[in-house]
Amino acid sequence: MNDRPTIKDVARLAQVHFTTVSMAMRGHPSIPAATRERILAIANRIGYQRNEVFSALTRRRSNFGGGYLTPRIAYLANQSPEEGYLKVAHNVLFVAGARRQAEALGYDFELVYVAPGHHDSRSLDHYLKSRSIRGFIIGSFIPGRPDLGVDWNDYAVAKINSRQVAPGVPFVSNDQYGEVRCAFSNLRRLGYRRIGLAVGQPDEQVTDGMHQSALLLEQAGIPARDRVPPLLFPTEANTSREVVPLLRAWIRSHRPDAVLCTWATIADMIREAGFDCPGKVACASLCLSKPDPAVAGIVASLEPVGEQAASLLVAALRAETRGIPSLATATYVRGTWFDGATAPNRVTTMTEARGRSPEGMTSRSSYQIPKQ
Repeated sequence: MNDRPTIKDVARLAQVHFTTVSMAMRGHPSIPAATRERILAIANRIGYQRNEVFSALTRRRSNFGGGYLTPRIAYLANQSPEEGYLKVAHNVLFVAGARRQAEALGYDFELVYVAPGHHDSRSLDHYLKSRSIRGFIIGSFIPGRPDLGVDWNDYAVAKINSRQVAPGVPFVSNDQYGEVRCAFSNLRRLGYRRIGLAVGQPDEQVTDGMHQSALLLEQAGIPARDRVPPLLFPTEANTSREVVPLLRAWIRSHRPDAVLCTWATIADMIREAGFDCPGKVACASLCLSKPDPAVAGIVASLEPVGEQAASLLVAALRAETRGIPSLATATYVRGTWFDGATAPNRVTTMTEARGRSPEGMTSRSSYQIPKQ
């Protein structure tokens, strides 16, 4: 815990908003002299010291035209570009959202790699301080990499996913739990009964098992004969060549009629495994980056996740809150279900075959957890 006085401590004692304290400390002309002197006296009495970020904003000048030096935040990634970090769609969207929001709030944004060939924990700490960076986002770290060895009391921090990474700090994620439940419910609506879940073990590590938890809850409400055990791809299974044999054996053994998967290419993998998709085995993706009529599934709100993480971080910096909080918040951003060709409506097909028109069918569903 960080016991140093903060701007909020001054604001509480002065009975003003913390933005008023910030303006008073900067000598802003809109703050009456008597109010400014009272705030400064309280700050001196409790030993409050101004945040270096805001000192940089108000005192340091750039070498170009005498403008203020813009404060900066970092987005940390523990995979390098050489390892394909920016080839993964969700990484690109998380970064884009965080960058856009940081810049909208008046902060420069820097993507920093803590990975082989780039920074380790020691060089990272030195680099951040040399750049006057006092806040960073832990950006969807993959499991199995070294922990960050920084002094947490020196920084404001937010996380995207990365539940396996200590310490507990404000956390933002797309709502994997709600999205699995939403997708499961929609596949049931479309007439599928034996719905399986295929995800990677690393996905479960970084989300604290949210996918399987949601599956178990949904399966509790269906007949035991329709429950399909989940397939967890091992960490080393990173390509379709490694995944397809596992998928083939699982489908043969458990006979799902539909598969939920975090891979957008699940339909191709099912076909490569030797099954007709969607004729024999339908599928839906849990992490689409945009609606695609060819693929059923959840369009995850990935850029808003990045935006929210940046907002939380900037709020902490402005409030001069650093270190590990006593209570870390968790924010989950909802996605939206879209019907698609990989999961055709079996109810419609069966109803039309009997000569009746289907009723009450919908093609789009924002995240709604069905009532139990």
